[in-house]
Amino acid sequence: MPFAKGSRPERLTVILVLLTGVTGVVEAVSFLGLGRVFTAVMTGNVLFAGFGVFNGEIRPAGPVIALAAFAGGAIGGHWAHGVLVRWRGPRWLTFAIAGEGVLILVAAVLALLLGDRLHHDPHRFAVIVALALAMGSRNATVLRVAAHDLPTTVVTRALAGLFMVSSLATAERRFATVAATFTGAALGALLLGVHPALPLLVAAAIEVVAGVICPPAAR
Repeated sequence: MPFAKGSRPERLTVILVLLTGVTGVVEAVSFLGLGRVFTAVMTGNVLFAGFGVFNGEIRPAGPVIALAAFAGGAIGGHWAHGVLVRWRGPRWLTFAIAGEGVLILVAAVLALLLGDRLHHDPHRFAVIVALALAMGSRNATVLRVAAHDLPTTVVTRALAGLFMVSSLATAERRFATVAATFTGAALGALLLGVHPALPLLVAAAIEVVAGVICPPAAR
């Protein structure tokens, strides 16, 4: 259920910025804690998988698994959102955010169990799968609400578009995308030094906040 151009509730913009911050936190855990892998930015995984074909220092297993899980999350999210729209009507977005939060929480619990072994333990792939599923579903959510100027997982497009718009409001939203990703990444890196699970627990908490403040018009 996309919103008409110019009619997006202000709180929905806040929610999308919060989710963008979650992306930064999640990617900090993915890249710094799980090895050379991304769970939201798939461009990096495609590159790492390609590098790994002829470079023995880069193991393509993580990126390939993340790509597959992300695709599964996007497909599953698209299907689930259709069901939610029929079942819960305009409240579908709240449940979509909740589902994403649950997957991140699952990843947090797994990271809590693995502790300092997160970076090298084979079970880290389960964390990668949970996070990539969540981010794949997220992208399906953003596509459904037609938030083209707040993609939540794609900084490159937002950064390029920042200098190519005539609308101040659109420029502000795109700047918010870049700033939220940076802030989330910095926060994730900081919290990762305390405990591998802490940034994911914070990310799950942000998801809860996003779900709670979900505007009636988006529900």
